[in-house]
Amino acid sequence: MESNTTPKKSSTAFGRGIKKVAQWVARMFGYKAESKFGRAVWHVFITAVTVIAVYVVIGLVLCTIDGISDLCSSIRYNRLQKDPTYCHPYYNKYVSPYIIYHYDYPCYLYDTRIGRRTMTDVYFVCTSPDGDSLTFFSDGEKRGYFNRFTAQVAIPAQYEKAWVFSEGLACVMSQGALSIIDHSGQPVTDKTFPYKADLDYCFHGGLCAMQSDNGSFGLIDRKGDWVVAPEYDKVIHEPEGFWRTINEESHYGLLDAQGKTLLPINYNEINIIHDDSCIYAHRLDHIVEVLDYNCNVINPCHYSTVDQLTYETDQYDEDGDAIYKAANCLEYYTDDYYYGLMDKQGNIVTPTIYSEINAIGPDRYHCVGPKGSVILNDKGQECGEKQ
Repeated sequence: MESNTTPKKSSTAFGRGIKKVAQWVARMFGYKAESKFGRAVWHVFITAVTVIAVYVVIGLVLCTIDGISDLCSSIRYNRLQKDPTYCHPYYNKYVSPYIIYHYDYPCYLYDTRIGRRTMTDVYFVCTSPDGDSLTFFSDGEKRGYFNRFTAQVAIPAQYEKAWVFSEGLACVMSQGALSIIDHSGQPVTDKTFPYKADLDYCFHGGLCAMQSDNGSFGLIDRKGDWVVAPEYDKVIHEPEGFWRTINEESHYGLLDAQGKTLLPINYNEINIIHDDSCIYAHRLDHIVEVLDYNCNVINPCHYSTVDQLTYETDQYDEDGDAIYKAANCLEYYTDDYYYGLMDKQGNIVTPTIYSEINAIGPDRYHCVGPKGSVILNDKGQECGEKQ
């Protein structure tokens, strides 16, 4: 019984307090509830004041709770920020199971096994994709390497530019020239190469894309000897082990992992699709071939969409609009929107060499191609009406 009556007393006391305050304010303004109407107005006023007071109190309580919660979160966050073993998802990362790189200011490496910093002023790090023990770092001016398992400097920061170790070797640049070094920091060859921005100077299968003195690109081996002569405008490594070659006309070719030619530079584009384990080769005549990884043809003419072609007849509907009918052939086209003719059994009539196809009759098609426009029949034969 006591637990049920206590809140009521408290609530009554709160209401009486609000009422007394309201009465005091009313008396200050000379208000007297002497009539029946006045008393009614008085009760409405008291009720309104009570409701407003309750909302104000609730708001103050909620604001206080939010403030305390924010304060606790801030204290907890600051504590974590000062904890060198805490790996923040945006500012820190593990470079090995025991070494944390802190790249919020000041930047440093922390060894959790000994509980102290091992390197400071480390402004940038990049671990090797193949798990090499040496990790590239920058001190803000020069670049070098540290052992990611011991967090100790292996090769001092002395290079203008440097790339990650791959297959035990790394490319570095000093005085504008590229050279190849091993884990000791010693050059593996006396050959040097010019630098080209935005190039992946990493070894893949014993080969690395490199630029010659004349500005062309090829592939070198671990000794710096040319395996593929520098005769391309660009050479790009693909994760599947291929090398895509590009000439100055933006035509593509393909080399295997050893640098042997699989496809000559005779394609507008070459896409290697990992999920399908196949190669989409866009020929210069806009036909797309699908090849396996040995460059055997799987599909000699790949297309993405087939549409019905319609032509305008000399008949009209009730509204006066021309009636269209389906032509004998369909149009199919590739991802880069080049069109060809196909019969309704799915047989290819023409390759995808046209930028536009329109049916002008049940068996006539106006096609815009590389040599202008031409009229074709259902068999893909020219009807002599060239434009």
